[in-house]
Amino acid sequence: MGFTEFKTKNQYGLKKTNTSTPVRWIISHIFHYKLIFSLSLVFQLSASIFQSFVPLFIGAVAFVITQPPVDINQLLFFSVMILITGIGAGISNITKNILTEFISQRVERDARDELYTSMIGKSMTFHDRQAIGDLMARAAQDVRQLNMMLNPGLLLVLQSALGIIIPLIFISFIDVELLLFPLLFVISFLVFLRGYNKNLEKVAWKQRIAASKISSRLNEVISGMYVVRGASQQAQEKEIFDKNVNEFKGYAVQIGNIMARYWALLFLGVFTTLSLFHSVYLLDRQIITIGELIAFLGLLQLLRFPTFINVFAITIMSMGVASARRILELINQETLIDYNPSGISNQIKGDIAFKNVSFGYKPEIPVLKEISFDVNPGQTVAIVGMTGSGKTTITKLLSRLYDPQTGYISIDGYDLKDWNLETLRSQIGLVEQDVFLFSKSIKDNILLGSTTASEEDIINAAKLAKAHEFIQELPDGYETVIGERGITLSGGQRQRVAIARAILRNPAILILDDATSSIDSQTEDEINTAIKNVLQGRVSFLITHRIAQIRRADIIILIDKGKLVGIGDHTSLLRENIHYRSIFTTFDEFDLKTAVEPVIETKTEVR
Repeated sequence: MGFTEFKTKNQYGLKKTNTSTPVRWIISHIFHYKLIFSLSLVFQLSASIFQSFVPLFIGAVAFVITQPPVDINQLLFFSVMILITGIGAGISNITKNILTEFISQRVERDARDELYTSMIGKSMTFHDRQAIGDLMARAAQDVRQLNMMLNPGLLLVLQSALGIIIPLIFISFIDVELLLFPLLFVISFLVFLRGYNKNLEKVAWKQRIAASKISSRLNEVISGMYVVRGASQQAQEKEIFDKNVNEFKGYAVQIGNIMARYWALLFLGVFTTLSLFHSVYLLDRQIITIGELIAFLGLLQLLRFPTFINVFAITIMSMGVASARRILELINQETLIDYNPSGISNQIKGDIAFKNVSFGYKPEIPVLKEISFDVNPGQTVAIVGMTGSGKTTITKLLSRLYDPQTGYISIDGYDLKDWNLETLRSQIGLVEQDVFLFSKSIKDNILLGSTTASEEDIINAAKLAKAHEFIQELPDGYETVIGERGITLSGGQRQRVAIARAILRNPAILILDDATSSIDSQTEDEINTAIKNVLQGRVSFLITHRIAQIRRADIIILIDKGKLVGIGDHTSLLRENIHYRSIFTTFDEFDLKTAVEPVIETKTEVR
């Protein structure tokens, strides 16, 4: 079943493309510019016609010279015609080059826009399977290859095709018998090209994959440079990089070997010689004149460039088709999350229910098993458990980054799948331990997802998140660009900027996933008090190991190995649940010592 992906209004007013095959996809992109493409064909045709007239006029000059007395007026006429056709060919070539370049740049832009829109619309399951470096290679290198495919690739192919067809037509005007060997050459040339292109496509496809491997590994190493250096793995990574580069080089050599076996020029030489013997034979039989012989030989020479340039044009085209196939591999992968643009778009009140929810990032390896609980509007929920128990997964399901394999989740009585996804996510604020900040100004990072906030709103959010003071100390204040992933800020500063961003969005549901782990206790208490005041009456989820935060929760959900093993408040769980005590014994000895009721392990009823 196919779901509706994220879509944006096409700012270029383009129609949907045909993604059934790489060639049809490319053609559908080109046909967005039918008029310009048609004009480029017209000028390509006119260039070939002008070029083919030149040998005819030269043959006519030769004929006039061989017919004494020489008619000077005719010589001048044909000389002027040669000049005019030469100028016409030049102007036509320049114009079609400009038009083709325009189309190639637009197609590159449109294809990159289509791929990017498709990628950000895919579900997280899709992104979990993809290497970032490979996605970057496809979005940059493969899309760029489409540009090269059209100009000079397609341009040269069309030039070659017309550069063969038009001279053959002109040869037929001289004498049909002269077509014998040129037509035999064209037939053998097409048969050869079919096998040449088939062999080339296979290797071109493997070369694009090898290029992606280089990009993927390079991205991983650069992103994890601290780890590589800390583990002294520079030499090993260099060895892996060299291996990948050598693989790419090997395919490049294979392409070179295929190109070296381009026998078309040899075929042309043989058939040109046969055509010469044949034309001399016709001249001897007085079927053609000396001028027609010279014109024929001139037209025959026009076949040389199309034959020669195809070795490069076909190579570029094959690599372009391979790149298009790799791009379509991503675009045609169905998303597993339906954006449901016609779904529910209400303001969230906060009545949340998980009913028998089971989920695994790989279906055969469950992370959550039959989780059920209810949350009322305005409640604060703490999700507690050992590392790897599935706490963060619960919040990802609530944000509908993934859908459960079994069971369902509802908000305000509506199944999560019935909500308009954009409406749903716009009302959920998420702050994770590993905060991601963009290489923009602090102001732009806080504004992310908030389109109507004023300068005063930004500052108030930063003050509530205890970020205003350190932001003011930065060189450019709120306009300070913080570098990729916020590298110029400390961990605690990044978390406070992310909290300010979440506060500014004024969400109906706030999720704090160990969001204050890098912040000192006093600042953390101040932030929690501020957030509690701002989000009063709204639902908040806390994933934390800090007992001070857990105690304040209205509901504590205890997860162990993907199963819900307890639900209640801090005091009741501490007294009644052995799993809860095993986590917090070392942090909460006072509660254990002062417990007045005997400690008995019981099963906690789950709503």
